[in-house]
Amino acid sequence: MFEVGKVYNRRVDIHGLYKGQQYGGIATPAAHPYVFIFTGDAGGEYGYIDGFDANGIFRYTGEGQEGHMRMTKGNLALRDHQNNKKEILLFESVSSGYVRFIGSCNYISDHTEERPDKNGELRDAIVFHLDIISSGDANVNQKAIHNMVESPKASYITNHTIKPSKGKSLKQLRDIALSETPTQATTKEKIQSIKYRSDAIRLYAKKRANGKCEGCNELAPFETKYGPYLEVHHLIRLADGGPDRPENVIALCPTCHRRAHYSINHLEFNEELIIKVSNIEANII
Repeated sequence: MFEVGKVYNRRVDIHGLYKGQQYGGIATPAAHPYVFIFTGDAGGEYGYIDGFDANGIFRYTGEGQEGHMRMTKGNLALRDHQNNKKEILLFESVSSGYVRFIGSCNYISDHTEERPDKNGELRDAIVFHLDIISSGDANVNQKAIHNMVESPKASYITNHTIKPSKGKSLKQLRDIALSETPTQATTKEKIQSIKYRSDAIRLYAKKRANGKCEGCNELAPFETKYGPYLEVHHLIRLADGGPDRPENVIALCPTCHRRAHYSINHLEFNEELIIKVSNIEANII
C-alpha cells in the first residue's frame, strides 16, 4: 500500500482513495481500517511538537486547536485503534501538499502537558506515545536503502523481556533488536520493550565492529571503561523512515561520524557506508 520513505500527494494519494478529513493532523476514514496521522514543523508555535524520545518512542501531539484537548474524535480513534481494528499510519510533511510515509504505529499510552493553543493561551495538550512498528517491514523503500540485507522472518521473535547487555552474543543482540513489542502487554512492558530494542541495536553495532570503525577500518581512537569508543550512526534517519535494524546502523569513529553528517560529500559517503554494512551483514547472516 504505502512504502516507508516514499513521498505522496496527501489530497490525491490518501484522501482521494480513502477519504477522511483532508485538513488537520488526524484523519479517520469511516470505510477503511486506518487512522492517518500527519506531523511536521509548521505547528511548533502552536504547541504541536512531535518527535522521537531517547527510547525510540514517537511522541505525537493530539488534535484540537483551541482550549484543552479532549479524548474525543480523532484523539479517541488514535487511542482505541487496536480495539477498533484500525491501523495507525504516520506521515511527515515534506512540502505543501506532500507527505512522506514514516511507518505504521501502535498506541502505547498518552499523557497531558501544558502547551499553547493557536491563540497563545496555555491549555492541556494530549501527547500520544507511539511505537513505530513497520520501519523494518518488507515494504521499506528499496530505493532508499539500496542493497540492505533483508533479515530472515524467523528473526522476528518476542524477546521483549530480555535486557540487552555487552555480555550478550551478536546473535542474542540481533534477536532482541528485531523482537516485536507485544500488543497485549502492559504500558510499562511496552515501553521497556522499545527501550530494550533501541539499546540492543546500539550494542549490536558496536559488537559487530569489534573495536574498529566500520567506516575507515581504523581502531577506535581510545578506550573507555565500557570498551572501544565508537559512535552509532543510522544510515537513514529514523525520522526519514529508516529502519532501526542491524542493516541500518554502523559503528563509526568520531571523525567518520561527523563526515557522514557534515562533509561536503556526506551523501556519497553515506552511500558507501550503506554498501559496506550490506556486505558485512551478508557475511553474518
